[in-house]
Amino acid sequence: MNNKTENRAFLEMRKAALNRLEGKAPEPIAARTGIFYDKERKIFTLKSMGYDIEVSYPQFHITPELNEWHQLLLLHYMDMADSAPLTGQLMSFGDLPGGMVRGGGFDRQSERALSQRLGNASPALVKKACEDLGAEIFDSNADLSGVFSVFPYYPITLKLWFADEDIPGSGKLLLDKSANRFLSVEDAVTAGSLLLDALFSSL
Repeated sequence: MNNKTENRAFLEMRKAALNRLEGKAPEPIAARTGIFYDKERKIFTLKSMGYDIEVSYPQFHITPELNEWHQLLLLHYMDMADSAPLTGQLMSFGDLPGGMVRGGGFDRQSERALSQRLGNASPALVKKACEDLGAEIFDSNADLSGVFSVFPYYPITLKLWFADEDIPGSGKLLLDKSANRFLSVEDAVTAGSLLLDALFSSL
């Protein structure tokens, strides 16, 4: 897909997302998404992958100027989220309902990329890169684990094992089992891809 085609696709999807949000009251959106809404300023505010974001109402203008696919994800989340509680149980992207092909493909690609790009990296640098993107580091069976807040009810968990003399490094991205209540499979893959790009570019 060339840049012109990709930009046209983004603009069409953005227009459709804005049309779906048009006329929706802000308070129910805030309740469904966990995004704070300031009635006086008519502004939604949230943190997403290290960004402090504001979304105006009713225009749904997003600042700062994010990557266009990050913008689209946020609009889709504001449209689709249904306030389902997080389960605390993790699953692969391929385990999403209807995600065997697209999600499974992303699982394989992301695991390969994490192994190649982070498996031999400095643990301290990787930890700092995760924290710079807003990740909450926690103890697990992996060498490094972090939860990234893509959106308030949409975390993505990274588990990473660093290489040693005998075993190459490996890693995986995981979703909460409630993820399909907030974004589609396609959006989930986009969210995972954006997170990887941000993580790799910060090292």
